[in-house]
Amino acid sequence: MKRIAIIGDYNPKEETHTLILRSIEDIQKELNVDLKTQWIGSDELDISEKSLSVYDGFWFSPGSPYKDTKNVLSAIQFARENKVAALGTCAGFQHMIIEFARNVLGLYGADSVENDQKCADAMIERLACSLMKQKEQLKISDPDTILGRTMGEDEFIGEYRCYFGFNEAYHSAFRDSDVIAATVQNHDGFLRGFELKEHPFFVGTLFLPQLDYKGDGPYRIIRSFIDAVGVHGEREKKIRELTGANMDIDLVSENLDWNQSACPWNEAENTKEHRCAVKDTSICKYFCGIKYLDSVLCSYPNENKDVL
Repeated sequence: MKRIAIIGDYNPKEETHTLILRSIEDIQKELNVDLKTQWIGSDELDISEKSLSVYDGFWFSPGSPYKDTKNVLSAIQFARENKVAALGTCAGFQHMIIEFARNVLGLYGADSVENDQKCADAMIERLACSLMKQKEQLKISDPDTILGRTMGEDEFIGEYRCYFGFNEAYHSAFRDSDVIAATVQNHDGFLRGFELKEHPFFVGTLFLPQLDYKGDGPYRIIRSFIDAVGVHGEREKKIRELTGANMDIDLVSENLDWNQSACPWNEAENTKEHRCAVKDTSICKYFCGIKYLDSVLCSYPNENKDVL
């Protein structure tokens, strides 16, 4: 069974909240994924690694300001760094932006003016034109990404329930980061969503896919999220089956910088001359019992390949 934590302060009268639950329930049946969903209030969230590690996906919900912003930001950071599927909508998107600005861009004073009107870097500002109950035509910047493959090259309609959005003064710094895979923009080029590179699913949208309930527009993003949750941990399980070993999975995960001596090939040879450059979702051949996973092309020096 896979587990999703919905992080936010639940309001049963809020349509954008109830539609999250209905969307997950319907899509898990469609995809035949065995899911358990738990809604956790921001002020009730245990942000210890042990507690967060039990979840296969996080949905950071609308509804700000959160009762405990620090808890939400900590959970977002955990999902980003540990490559756990994460979807943030509206306020969730806004806080994904804040966490990214602080911990990736180095803008440690980044915040939303809704949280702190005197913050050093107002990544999230009050919109000059409110998007409350508004719709826009949107487009994905790169078709060869999760968002691009999900939504296609055509424009689609995004619906909002917000007064606050991304501060376009930071658009260049954000867009030009080498870890941004794709952005979602309106006709004026304003940022309405993004996706991170080298992550199974880390997507934030200012628009609300759940408002397209059972539709053929942004609702598809939720389907992609649930699909990513469904396969979380399966790759590690496959490694264990192939190797027959209860090894440290961190050594064969995409979190590892294979150019460091932690690569088992380096350790075996006690040298940094033999380096594995496998990236993304590929697996180190050395740890796979001479078997390839996901069509891996291993970069061991040719003279050493026969050893395996």
